[in-house]
Amino acid sequence: MQATDATPLWLAREDVADSLAAAPGVVCALDFDGTLAPIVDDPDAARMPPPVRERVERLAGRPSVDVAVVSGRELADLRDRVDVDGIAYAGNHGLELRYDGGEVVNPQARRCRDAVDRVCDRLADRLAHVPGVEIEDKGLTATVHVRQVPAERVPEVERTVRATVEEAVANGAPLETRDGKAIREIRPAVDWDKGRAVELLTDEVPDGWLPMYVGDDVTDEDAFRVLDDESGSVDGVGVLVGQRETAADYRLEEPRDVREFLDLVAQAQRE
Repeated sequence: MQATDATPLWLAREDVADSLAAAPGVVCALDFDGTLAPIVDDPDAARMPPPVRERVERLAGRPSVDVAVVSGRELADLRDRVDVDGIAYAGNHGLELRYDGGEVVNPQARRCRDAVDRVCDRLADRLAHVPGVEIEDKGLTATVHVRQVPAERVPEVERTVRATVEEAVANGAPLETRDGKAIREIRPAVDWDKGRAVELLTDEVPDGWLPMYVGDDVTDEDAFRVLDDESGSVDGVGVLVGQRETAADYRLEEPRDVREFLDLVAQAQRE
């Protein structure tokens, strides 16, 4: 599917409900920031509202629903914030996975830890004079937050991040940068992302289960493309939270609408 505006999910509610009900089971994969939790200025303050937590816990108890939370956050941080038993977690865009009681870390990404640390140290020096910038070292990846940076200074931050990573690449570090919502991601240049994580999680369930992914960020497009019925590797449903051009099938207006979507899944997949 070529990126375009997605259909408002509630205009297609009956069709979506029919697809959910017809499936013997559902893989319900959810982004965290901007999806399960509202976007906040301070990333450390992000929390799932109690009504959302209740719905995630209810779905986690359904034998015909596999819940996964897929995020750019570090795995340990993600698990602490969600703290729901019986679900899968994918941190650092899927480079770290916890499912079926075990944890898996992408071996190529693991070898890039030192390079990511060095880039973070250099950025801390080079961006120390920019107000509002925050550099988050997540072990396997790093995020430069610009939400609180004055708008006129954001291009300077972007140039500095790009130049610093390019220097590291020139010195043999296999790194790359990706854009997100008010963030710049620094990652190992490996063939893995949220879409590949969704593929792996889908491989773990019985044939015929319907995979769904709900997310708001540009990085979630990797998962939406995987679920595209025309060009993706898995036949599933993508749901964008927000409004922009996207490979998702449907969209919700804002994070608070996600709770109604979770109710729709629960109603279709009753015990």
